Amino acid sequence: MLQLLLSMSVAVLPAPGHSHSHSHSHSFGEIFGDLRVGEKYISDTKIVLKCGDEVVTASTDSLGSFRLSAKGSGKCTVTVAYDNQTPSLSVVVFDEPARYRLIIESKDGKYLLKRV
Repeated sequence: MLQLLLSMSVAVLPAPGHSHSHSHSHSFGEIFGDLRVGEKYISDTKIVLKCGDEVVTASTDSLGSFRLSAKGSGKCTVTVAYDNQTPSLSVVVFDEPARYRLIIESKDGKYLLKRV
C-alpha cells in the first residue's frame, strides 16, 4: 500500500526541467459563498477582502452569492458594506477555494458579520 501511495505521489510531480512560465511562483487564494441577514439573502452588497496590502472587492449577485480571489493566502479580513455600517470578519485564505456562508446579525444597534 505504501509503495502504491509513493508511486501515486511521484506521478503528480512536474517533470525535471519543467518550465515555470505560467504563474506557479505565487499562490492564489479564493473564498466564495453567500451573505444573508436572518433568512434573507442580500443582493448587490459590496464585499471587500483585504490580505496584507492587497484589497479585492466584489458585490453579491441577485442570490446573495459572492466570489473573491486574492493573489496571496493566509489571514485576511472580509468586510461588508451594509446599512451604513461595515462589519468585518477575520478569515483564512488557502491556495484552494474555501466556502464562507456569512450572516449579518444585529447586536445593540451594531451589525456583526459571522460565519454560519
